[in-house]
Amino acid sequence: MQGAKVLVVDDSTSVRKVLEKLLSSRGLVVTTSETAEQGLEAVRQNTPHLVIADVVMPGMSGFELCQAIKMQASTKSVPVILISGIINEGVVSQAQQAGAFDVVSKPFTPDDLFPKIERALNAARQSLQAVGEAISTPSYAPIATPSSTKESIPQPPTTPPTSQATYSSPQQAVPETLEAQPTPPARQALLEELRPFLDKPEIESVFVVDNAGQLLAWLGQTLDEPELLATYIHTLLSISSVMGEKYHLSSVQSLSLEYPGKTLIINRISEKASLMLMLRGTGGTGVIRYLVLKQMPQLKAALGN
Repeated sequence: MQGAKVLVVDDSTSVRKVLEKLLSSRGLVVTTSETAEQGLEAVRQNTPHLVIADVVMPGMSGFELCQAIKMQASTKSVPVILISGIINEGVVSQAQQAGAFDVVSKPFTPDDLFPKIERALNAARQSLQAVGEAISTPSYAPIATPSSTKESIPQPPTTPPTSQATYSSPQQAVPETLEAQPTPPARQALLEELRPFLDKPEIESVFVVDNAGQLLAWLGQTLDEPELLATYIHTLLSISSVMGEKYHLSSVQSLSLEYPGKTLIINRISEKASLMLMLRGTGGTGVIRYLVLKQMPQLKAALGN
């Protein structure tokens, strides 16, 4: 679709340049980002009609980027095509569960890529038309056959995405609620077990995040995009776990992050969920950690662990 905006997210400079050349030749308006975090910010600032993202990137993966896009009401209709050097059932399943439109194997040719782009943009157009908007009519030049044009994407070194977490279907999180899981009685029990944390004046907010990065519960001070924060927490824990495996350490149990005037404490409740506390100020967290230990059995029980 000429004039459609496409965001390319890949940590490889050569892949970004080749994709930009290919897509621009079809009349698409291309912007690029080097990391998933930069790509997510680009999506929020200027929503594209399509996102093409590599699966394996430093920091947030393509799966997590896709999931974060789908969790936002303003961007959940944006199709995401993921690029992977390895295509197997696990990758395809994770892509589907993260909400991706399709997966393309790398290296690829225009014949591999453009039919999927056209289908994705058609789907985006139909979605926008449903709310009274539209993007222009498809006008791709005919895609060359493999015998006439074969511009292949260079393949940078890749590693199998074995450390990627398995995602459940993205849902829009709502403050102080649990979505379909757990059941309402369990939801109320979990919220009740979180309330003692807010009795401490230094604690601003308390969150529970599941092992797929979904926000399960939230109490305390209002924050912008708490569901995005849940995704970041999941990413931090995933990276820490991979590092632990690399150096033969046991699974990470807690993280503490200090910012000017703020402290974030993250503790695993179980393999299924983690607790995050946002504190005013820095230092003097011993009492808070004691409270976490005290509440941990009740939190596990409320989550059915």
